[in-house]
Amino acid sequence: MDVSYNLHIIVNTTKAITISSVLLKHALSGAQAQGVDLPRLLRKCGIPVDVFEHTESRLPLENIVKLLRYCNGVMNDEANGLLQSPMRLGSFRMMALAAVHSQNLGQALERCLDFYNLFANSFHYELKTGRRFAQITMKRRDGHSIIDDYAICSMLSVIHRFSGWFCNDRLILNQIGFDHPPPPYRKELHYMFYGAPVLFHQDINSISFDRHYLDYPVVQTEMQVESYVRRAPMDIFLPLDAGGLWTMDVRRRLKEAFASQRQLLSLEILAEEMSLTPQTLRRRLRKEGSSFDIIKSHIRRDIAIHHLGDNQLTMEDIAEAAGYTEPSSFIRAFKSWTGFTPLQFRKGLDRL
Repeated sequence: MDVSYNLHIIVNTTKAITISSVLLKHALSGAQAQGVDLPRLLRKCGIPVDVFEHTESRLPLENIVKLLRYCNGVMNDEANGLLQSPMRLGSFRMMALAAVHSQNLGQALERCLDFYNLFANSFHYELKTGRRFAQITMKRRDGHSIIDDYAICSMLSVIHRFSGWFCNDRLILNQIGFDHPPPPYRKELHYMFYGAPVLFHQDINSISFDRHYLDYPVVQTEMQVESYVRRAPMDIFLPLDAGGLWTMDVRRRLKEAFASQRQLLSLEILAEEMSLTPQTLRRRLRKEGSSFDIIKSHIRRDIAIHHLGDNQLTMEDIAEAAGYTEPSSFIRAFKSWTGFTPLQFRKGLDRL
């Protein structure tokens, strides 16, 4: 899993996705330690060096995607020098292809972690299951080093995001644990892990979640793996909704109705189904920082991203699958969700 692939994002009022320069500096600390000419790569990617060095700056996603790809290519290392040994280009793809044929998320995670344990590179990974909860742990290997603790939070975040991608659904975490002190970018972890509680100075690095997620079916295919890798790391940067129990329940009900009826329920019908008034449902979602319209929009976005991985589908097909009668309306909506047109997202921006 490419540990350079997850930095904190924020969406401003113009819908532009930007990334914190503080996290980016930590992500590139391995490249810097190995003598990579970062100023040259920054200029090549349209990022002013002085802006990058300013601790409060935020940088456009498109430029950062290109920068990380350049670093990966220059170093032939998907971890950008953060780990004990390089993670050669193509490692993530082979892991994903090995795991995508799993029946459920639990089996997919076992295959992912087994794959990376083969290389004995800085960490040992393990999936632990209990009666109610599951936990993915990352234990430092004796005699191995990492350049920056950012490698830990990034890897855990990538595992979390990739797990959700397998099932095309949200995986809400109960807790994240780190074995190191709070980093300079501590406040950004709230966004990286969707607001889940974060603990430091723990015995082991881990993410914990409800066990029922392990039974979720894997819905992706080899074709969609290739699409995911081709456009990486864009998917990892997308802001995703988390929300509380009411948000998750509404999301589940809407997805089930859409899968069976090919349309999203209205607020009034859904509220009646839940034995609530529309006003009460609105109020409960608002307390969780969500809304009915936002949840509907996110479901359409997820459906579109899933189908964009199938190159045999036209934009008209994908627009219809996401519930839009006009491709132009779908294109406008998709760009508001991600900052990219569907075609840009499918192609993974400009290939290097």
